[in-house]
Order: sequence, then structure tokens, then C-alpha cells
Amino acid sequence: MRDNRPATSALQLYRAFQHQHPRTPVPADFVTECGFRLGRWQDRQRIARMLGTLPPQRIEQLDEIGFLWSDDDVPLPAVSRTDAKRRRMLTAIAAYREEHGNALVPANYVTADGEQVGQWLYRAVKKWRADALPDKERRTLSVLGVSPGPRPRGPRTSAHLVGQVR
Repeated sequence: MRDNRPATSALQLYRAFQHQHPRTPVPADFVTECGFRLGRWQDRQRIARMLGTLPPQRIEQLDEIGFLWSDDDVPLPAVSRTDAKRRRMLTAIAAYREEHGNALVPANYVTADGEQVGQWLYRAVKKWRADALPDKERRTLSVLGVSPGPRPRGPRTSAHLVGQVR
């Protein structure tokens, strides 16, 4: 369930965490005492900035409170506005991750508007494993939670297609 509190509340919670744990990234699964998923919020801010969807005034607010844009002090890669397909695919992976809690996008996953995200990601990971994917693209996928490592065993179909296949 998404928390609909005003943005300042999340900023205050983040600032309080940073006051208690200076220069420490919020763990991805961290939940505040009031039930706010601060780790997920931090992750959303980072991904939105990487994808270029975070408004400049929001970036300023976050910078003012000492927001940590990455866990390792390596700047987030920016996705070029001119690479529309890559931007759409990465945005779809981020949405999948938000909905499912991970970036284990099935190879046959297709968005509601027909984007073959699963195939695009499969090819990117295949290049990564062959050491043919540029570092910047690896970093972008890593921020989204994608890894070149082996995937867990289990069904390889997306949940929304399983009911349609007979």
C-alpha cells in the first residue's frame, strides 16, 4: 500500500534517519516506526533522478537535506532523453520492480501497451554476461536491481500471462 503523506513528511523522516546514522544509506527494506517504507522511498527518488523524471526543485530539496544518491558514492548514471526506447524499457522495469518487489522480469513479459520488456532485458543481461554491455548500462540496470547472475529457479512466465494461456 502506498503512503499518501505529503513529500515533506518523507523528507523529515529521511532527515531524522540521517541524523541518527550520518552518511549511511537507508537499507532497502527499512521501515520507520510509523510504518513508512523509507528504504523504498529512497530507492524511488534515486530511480526517478536516474530516469530524468525527478523535478529539479525536488532534487534541490533532497540535496539540501544531504540525500545520498547512491550507496557507494558513485554518481547515478543518467539515462539520455534521446534514447527513447531504452528509457521506456528502464521505466517499465522500474514499474515492474515497484509492483513485484524485484526486477526478475520474466523473459516473456510484455507491458499493457505492448512493450516487450522481458525480451529487451534478456538481451541486455546476455550482453552483460558476455562482457559486451557498457559500464554505464550495467550501472543503470544494477540500480534497478538487475544482476547478471543466475536467476532463481521457478516459473519463467509472467503472472499476468499465466491465466491467459490455455
